[in-house]
Amino acid sequence: MQIVHSFALLLPAGIKFPLDPAGKFGGLTVVRRRDTLPESGHSLLCPQRNWIRVHFSTRGITLSKTAVQAIFLLCFCFLPIPALAQCAEQPCQNLQNILDAAVTDFRPYGADKTGGPELSINGVKVPCQMRAWANNVSMYMCYAQISQQDGQNAYSSILDALKRLKPAWRFQFTSPDGDHFVRAGPPDCVNPPNDGPYVGDCPLQLQAVKQSDGTVRLHFWMNSLSSPYLVKHPPAPKIVPKTVPRTSAGDCDDFCQNFKKAFAARLNFFDEIRTAKTNDEISDATVKLEGAKECSIKRATRPPSNEVGTQFVCHWQETSGPASETGFRDLISRVQSLLPSNWTTRQETESDDDTGAKITKWYALEPGGKHDVRIYVSGDAVGLHITTWN
Repeated sequence: MQIVHSFALLLPAGIKFPLDPAGKFGGLTVVRRRDTLPESGHSLLCPQRNWIRVHFSTRGITLSKTAVQAIFLLCFCFLPIPALAQCAEQPCQNLQNILDAAVTDFRPYGADKTGGPELSINGVKVPCQMRAWANNVSMYMCYAQISQQDGQNAYSSILDALKRLKPAWRFQFTSPDGDHFVRAGPPDCVNPPNDGPYVGDCPLQLQAVKQSDGTVRLHFWMNSLSSPYLVKHPPAPKIVPKTVPRTSAGDCDDFCQNFKKAFAARLNFFDEIRTAKTNDEISDATVKLEGAKECSIKRATRPPSNEVGTQFVCHWQETSGPASETGFRDLISRVQSLLPSNWTTRQETESDDDTGAKITKWYALEPGGKHDVRIYVSGDAVGLHITTWN
């Protein structure tokens, strides 16, 4: 009785493999058929070959030279072929280094996080450093203020390299007034809040913002992908503030009275509400506005003239971004009603120079600019400044 088996093995020519002595096969015969292999995705490397039919016998297996060549070629087609390098230029390799380091919370950059690369493109240096968000998530940030042409070239080069390195990521573009903002990450990621990224937020941002002097501010940052602070903890229970009783006629509550004291003290550089100096530039204030985490008196500077002055500063820490926006609007409405009617007001939004976080500012300016009141909101923080300039 003769049994026929079809198979493919990678065997050198002339090698015999003995079968189990208990085998019951008949004589050995190698037969070629004209049935060809169906084409596959490896057809450019692997030409079509005929099937090899091999008969087994108790004396072993012998393959002809033609059979060995056909089998070797078939198996070669299934060997893994290394992917071509995604980029050879140094800026692209540095980006790959940063993206890889983010996977391990930038541990390859050492304990002091100073071992990372910079992004120098066509001779334009874009220095980088480690920073941290308000929620303690690490980020690797690169920043430079460069000419408009260099800024556009650097922006395009970085974006092109990122698309090659992360083809599966989703890139979200906004370009108001010729500026460029890009957020990128896995397809289902969302834009992070101002206080920092969490699980599910897009980890990368690239932006090029034109300046009034004709230069461009180029920002790139990559957030850690494995920081323990990416896990968002549930907010603390919201404490309902106690109702503050009205303390005088004219419906002026505790906040109103203390603000009036601080506002009046601006005329004498806040000496009436200043305690002993905490250090050379900061003093504790004897007046504290309702709900503020702290209030102090400190030195102020006004760019670009570097004019100096003195300011009364209070900070509030809210539980979330929406809560801080509500507190910001409430603070404006309360303060605006206590200011002289001839003061002008305006509001603007800008990005922080270091982190790119959105900061909304409300100003009230005295005619002549000697005094002003400013209210800020960024993330879950709200601040109020009353300033008198020298």
